[in-house]
Amino acid sequence: MSDSMVRTELSRHDWGALRAMGGEADRVPESILALVSSETEDEAWAAYWELENYVVVQGQLFEASQHMVPVLLAALAGEIPQAARKALLELLLQLVSGESDAEEMERGNSDLGSICRKNAREGIWIIYRELCSGYYDLARDILEVIDLDRDRLAHFMNAYPSGKRKKQRGRIS
Repeated sequence: MSDSMVRTELSRHDWGALRAMGGEADRVPESILALVSSETEDEAWAAYWELENYVVVQGQLFEASQHMVPVLLAALAGEIPQAARKALLELLLQLVSGESDAEEMERGNSDLGSICRKNAREGIWIIYRELCSGYYDLARDILEVIDLDRDRLAHFMNAYPSGKRKKQRGRIS
């Protein structure tokens, strides 16, 4: 199911008409699909690097970045290999932590960072799931950037220290 959700989200955009470093973002769908289906860490990081330094370069975002965030959330919502999940979260962190590249600002796209963060907030519970039972450190780092409800974040971090499940009130939560 995750693969079909990712493909559906990818199909919403004409990636060849969107900008990335050095030109069009036409190879984004193929790279994301390779990342989502990665079974090993080597495969996942190879696909990751096809996107990092292409759509986000040292914190500088290009036009395609804003549309990648929902695709990554669609992938994280499904069952994907753990190696892929970790690399997807790292890529999401890079996107939500970034700001518009100078070229994008010249074109009037000065708000790509805030758009990426807004788009990530639409899937905030997917990231909280990672905080509670997945890649705690990456999820925490993403949530520290996107969650505007600091009390909620502090409460969850207290309830799930270091991502370990904690027995509360006689039941496992």
